[in-house]
Amino acid sequence: MTGTTTATAPVTKRDRVGWGDLAWLTWRRHRWGVLALTAAVGVVVALALGVAWRVEATGGAGELFGRWSYVSVAYVLVVAPMTIGLAIGVFWAAPLLSREYEQRTHVVAWSQDLTATRWLTGMVVLLGVPALVLSVGVGLALITLMNSVNAVMPDRAPFVPMEMPAFEATPLSQVAYASFGFALGLALSALTRRTVLSMGLTLGVFLAVRIVVSGLWRPYFQQPLRMVEPYQALGESSGGPPADAWVVNSGFSDAAGSEMPYPRQCTDIQDNRDYATCMVDHDVHYFSEYHPADRLVPFQLYEFAIYAVLAAALFALAFTWVRRARRV
Repeated sequence: MTGTTTATAPVTKRDRVGWGDLAWLTWRRHRWGVLALTAAVGVVVALALGVAWRVEATGGAGELFGRWSYVSVAYVLVVAPMTIGLAIGVFWAAPLLSREYEQRTHVVAWSQDLTATRWLTGMVVLLGVPALVLSVGVGLALITLMNSVNAVMPDRAPFVPMEMPAFEATPLSQVAYASFGFALGLALSALTRRTVLSMGLTLGVFLAVRIVVSGLWRPYFQQPLRMVEPYQALGESSGGPPADAWVVNSGFSDAAGSEMPYPRQCTDIQDNRDYATCMVDHDVHYFSEYHPADRLVPFQLYEFAIYAVLAAALFALAFTWVRRARRV
């Protein structure tokens, strides 16, 4: 009696999913969004460094073509990157979990050898680190551009560090916005489980928080300094706050510095010289509330801390919600 035996290949068992597997999965799922934002950032960085080189080479920021000058191009470049944190939140983080829930791929992805927490950690690290690198690169390029333009226009430097958009174009600010945007999109993605809804909410909440922090809170991180000066007659010049200061409020006041409404006595005067004389005769003063340039670093650290705390809370919410939520 003869028997046949069938040789079987040895079974290779993998104990757990490695970082290489997570990196490949992240790339396959999110490569188009990563490539699109990277390309956009690359264009901005290249243009910023190119304009900075041209300004330094020519020693001026004159006309480029038509009505455009190197200064106007620099303004566009400095404003544009303020949307990077928003783009990271809306297009990278908001679809991260919601797309898995909608397509029900999370049931397979979060299998026994890959927990939901570890899967999410891998995605956050593998997408979050490139996001921060891109934001730092933009910030460094814009610092170079603004310094180059200010250097050739010392009498009227167009970029005051304490004011927008220069304040928000630095690497520290860009990292803060990118971190907050990513954490916000991730938390809303986990809570809603709907891609379009989470993207829309991320857009709205991100803009609302940015407006509140920059417009309502930032001017009062510290008490502004106050300067009161007599209204100057025509042809005379008031010293005013330093040129590199950030003026947050100004108006008419009395000699004691108390704010007062527009003086009615001089309302109907048409001649500029008579108007100025009327203001001086009625002892009208002008007050300015401002922040000096030496508050730049503390202000940026205050704002960075605000967004860091918000990002940490949102990350904690996202991880807690995913770990406790139903898988189906």
